[in-house]
Amino acid sequence: MMKLIHLSDCHFTDPVPDTPPGSKPHPQKTLQAVIADICQWHSDAELCVISGDLTHHGTLAQYALFRDTIAALPMPVHVIPGNHDVRDTMLTTLPDTPCDENGFINYSFTCNGIRIVMLDTLSDGEDSGVLCPMRLAWLKTELHHSRNLPCLVFMHHPPVAMGLPFMDSINLQNADAFGDVLQVHPAIRHIFFGHLHRPCHGIWRGIPFTGGASSYTGQPLAMQPGAGLPDKPWLEPGYGIALINENDASVRYHFETVPNPKN
Repeated sequence: MMKLIHLSDCHFTDPVPDTPPGSKPHPQKTLQAVIADICQWHSDAELCVISGDLTHHGTLAQYALFRDTIAALPMPVHVIPGNHDVRDTMLTTLPDTPCDENGFINYSFTCNGIRIVMLDTLSDGEDSGVLCPMRLAWLKTELHHSRNLPCLVFMHHPPVAMGLPFMDSINLQNADAFGDVLQVHPAIRHIFFGHLHRPCHGIWRGIPFTGGASSYTGQPLAMQPGAGLPDKPWLEPGYGIALINENDASVRYHFETVPNPKN
């Protein structure tokens, strides 16, 4: 089994010298707590994927703080943007992040005979996501070249409605076109995404999917239209551990939570 760590929605804000006692911990503190847990229990993972919203406002200071914080992870880290990220600033601060010929942060790599496909669904200035014609063309080409390998797809925006009225309104807006590309390639084994700030799983177009937890804070379940978030406790910081069978790329996924650090 290949072990893969899935992080998402870190939402780093600008560095602050201190936060008042009793206030919500800074996103750096929650990610540091998550990383400490990973280092204690899952340092044998072969890689870590962070599926977007690395920062909250996309500033150089936020990306620098994020970059310095994830340096504590003991395995290679691969990132893609979310709707809160700024692509150019992200690439400036994380210059080893690959991008395609059109400047989108689309790339793939092979690990233990499994193709990992990383997708950039950021639509500048929008909370919802999109895979424009250029990005869909890149994906078609990539899947064509990878057709002899099982593929895992990582993206930020869910391509499927999850019964969360507000979040469903800002998911991947051209999911049908994306699904049409995937369905002609039987090698797609699993889709991973973030954005929802809560764990979820299911099957879409015959493909299993998993939504990752936020390393910052998780949203309570909000399924009533127009009601806003319910008066329920927010979820603790979390992350995922994906165990992937190297013979068929089938996925076993575990959610883990970490207590909020105290200020």
